[in-house]
Amino acid sequence: MRPESDVADGADRSGLRSGLRSALSLRNRFSAEVLWNLASVGVLGVSGILMNAMIARWRGAEALGVFNQVFAIYIILSQIAVGGVHLSVLKQLSYHSDERDLCGRITTAGLLLGAILSAIVCAAAYLFSDSVGTFLSSTGVATGLALAAPGLIFFSLNKILLSALNGLRFMRAFAVLQAARFVFILASITGILAAGWPHAWLALSLTTSELALFLITIIYVRWFVVPLRRPASGERWYREHASFGLRGFMSGLLSEMNTRVDVLMLGYFTNDAAVGIYSFAAILAEGFCQIPIVVRRNLDPIFGRAFAEHDRVRIVEAARKVKRVMYALMTAVTLVAVAGYPLLLKLCGADHGMGASWLVFAILMAGILLNSGYRPFLGIFLQGGMPGVYTGLIFIAVGGNFVLNLALIPPLGIYGAAVATATVFVIEAVLIVVFARRLFAVSL
Repeated sequence: MRPESDVADGADRSGLRSGLRSALSLRNRFSAEVLWNLASVGVLGVSGILMNAMIARWRGAEALGVFNQVFAIYIILSQIAVGGVHLSVLKQLSYHSDERDLCGRITTAGLLLGAILSAIVCAAAYLFSDSVGTFLSSTGVATGLALAAPGLIFFSLNKILLSALNGLRFMRAFAVLQAARFVFILASITGILAAGWPHAWLALSLTTSELALFLITIIYVRWFVVPLRRPASGERWYREHASFGLRGFMSGLLSEMNTRVDVLMLGYFTNDAAVGIYSFAAILAEGFCQIPIVVRRNLDPIFGRAFAEHDRVRIVEAARKVKRVMYALMTAVTLVAVAGYPLLLKLCGADHGMGASWLVFAILMAGILLNSGYRPFLGIFLQGGMPGVYTGLIFIAVGGNFVLNLALIPPLGIYGAAVATATVFVIEAVLIVVFARRLFAVSL
């Protein structure tokens, strides 16, 4: 008969091997999910380049400026349309991921609330489209916003469905569907250009692409992820989503404003052509800015589970590893991207009209690089149950962005907008570190 100590040692070794296998499996899964989502960002980036290059080549800088001003307004309004409900769905599903029937009711409650909110915002966008065009001195923006307004409804519903996939860690499906959005936009723009429609009608692509994505996504979620069932009248999920969304929706709105302030303020101070030149570089830089966000999407459910289990050590360990990898990766990406930008312009046939955008791109990429080690941890405040703090952090960044653009655009034009935006990236990184340490005693 084996001594009890040997049995205990064997059990310990068995437990250790089991724990190591579990940790290795989790690490491999995380790495695979990040790679899938990085591939999605690659598709997004290529689609964005082709989209902007096609418009610039066949319709010119003015048409590109009109489209990107409408796109900026559309993205900001989309955050109002979804009302932070997607953030609540992500949080709740990460906490209850083992209860699929409950997850279905949580998701359905979010969809119903999102449909109501987005319908109201859609109507407002359509009714006030002429006023917005007058403010920006662009009839093209007015027409484009009216055509894009219905897309706000489907964007809101898609945002909630994709957040459900994120919260339940269906990251491969999430990556594919995220990429599909921009493929659909590109296909729609190609069709509109081929049809010879006025350049303001390019904004219709925002509506058609979201409709196509919604039809595919809701079928996938319904059949392969969770049973979409309406919660009983007494269940709390409507209240939970409304409460969390009310406290957290400003974060999404302000976050998107933070990436669009430069374009809209350029539209006010300059003209459609200048916006087109700037936005060609800004859209490409935004594609690279998605790399840290991809990592954040994969970290959010992990942070949510860590907070639920009161395991701060897991957060610190993940932060240390991710930060090291992100800076190495983004340094290489930045050097290659900035050096290759003139060649990209030439290949796209836009080197004559868009040459001034190279310095804009270089400045923006410098800010993105400095920010990249910390942006993946931005979701820690939401997962830690402090959406108000998250909103406050983003509000500080947006306020700084507005003030810097206001000060720098009049004397420096497109280069002033680039310097202002890059500076805000650095400010955001500092704020993430400071708030995480003070609120959670977590050193990032």
